[in-house]
Amino acid sequence: MKPIYAIVLSALALGARADDFRVAADGGRAEIQQAIDAASAAGGGRVVVAPGVHPVGTLRLRSHVELHLEKGAVLLGSTKRDDYDDFPRNVCSVSPESSYRALIQAWDAEDIAITGKGTIDGQGPAFYDRKPPRGHWPKPKFRPLMVQFVRCRRVRLEGATFKDSPMWTMFIRLCEDVVADGITVVGDQRMINNDGIDFDACRRVRVGNSFFKTGDDCIILRAMREWKDEHVVCEDVVVSNCVLNSTCQAIRMGAPSDDTIRNALFKDIKMAGNNGIFFDYPIRYTRPYDEGYMDMSNIVFDGFEGISHGSSVQIVAEPGIKIRGVRDVTFRNFNVECARPLRFVGNHDSILTNIRLENFTAEVKSKTPLEAVATEPLTFRSCTLNGAKMPDGDLVTPRGERKPFVRSRNISWETLNQSAVK
Repeated sequence: MKPIYAIVLSALALGARADDFRVAADGGRAEIQQAIDAASAAGGGRVVVAPGVHPVGTLRLRSHVELHLEKGAVLLGSTKRDDYDDFPRNVCSVSPESSYRALIQAWDAEDIAITGKGTIDGQGPAFYDRKPPRGHWPKPKFRPLMVQFVRCRRVRLEGATFKDSPMWTMFIRLCEDVVADGITVVGDQRMINNDGIDFDACRRVRVGNSFFKTGDDCIILRAMREWKDEHVVCEDVVVSNCVLNSTCQAIRMGAPSDDTIRNALFKDIKMAGNNGIFFDYPIRYTRPYDEGYMDMSNIVFDGFEGISHGSSVQIVAEPGIKIRGVRDVTFRNFNVECARPLRFVGNHDSILTNIRLENFTAEVKSKTPLEAVATEPLTFRSCTLNGAKMPDGDLVTPRGERKPFVRSRNISWETLNQSAVK
């Protein structure tokens, strides 16, 4: 796989230029959108937002435009529904947690960027009721995404801080050649659904040198189908030299009704919080038209350290789920601590294939540090669990009893909010 800078974008210079489209310190939504539109009409350019607090609703980023936030510039997201525009349903009918609106939108665009040392503040806590001691819970009203890009090419995110999104911070779907470098994504960890970046059916993605601290998953790879016969692939993803701190999962890999996720490398990661790496395939997340479908292959996790209050690594396919496969997954050069067992649990109809642990050291507080079912094979090379060296070789695991698929009452947006069949 290529290093993060191997993807060459039509980068725009970061120094001040005479042809910049500048937004003054008192500029708000209208002034920023006018500058974006003017840059687009001129064939492209850089919109430079001056230091100061800029109240905004939905902004639409257009092709060949860089939105550059100078240090001290804050785009302050509105808390009013009418300040947000619906994302076109004919472009993307997927609506995470029934959220149809976003602060910064783009679709069918190319060569777009958000850069600089400024901040985008979504005011996430303002959308929640505070109910101590359990934390923040959603109010019965809309919660916008912070960034939603769909069907875009050559996307660059560099240097900026994305703070307190009310919902997913970034939903990047069906995009190609995406680079995120040196960004900061932070959210109140008492909140829910404030994921870091969800890469859905994207190709050629590079994320590096970035910091994430969220109340939900930090980085997610998905391949969601908008209808039964759609074919989508998420592939060629490299995430390196990042800090991931989540009260949910540091990294989530797919969902049972997804299509194909393959060829990804996560390298030199420091993780903290609840669970670390999480492959989770429960029946309650399946779409009405299948009993599981996802195919995952050729995934490498290399150079991980950190402490998890849950489990550092889990791959779990609930009994009855029938995904096409999870295979060729390697966990290499790990030094981790966790409270709950490492889990590699397939089922009779969803065998985990060729799962490897190499140079892997874990301290697990649970009396049973490892659970393995329907994994053929689970291979160990230079592994130590709770101070005991594991024999090199393949672990023979039981295949498990075949159980019927029994659809449960679904409470997830994955099933409730998608028409599923078109």
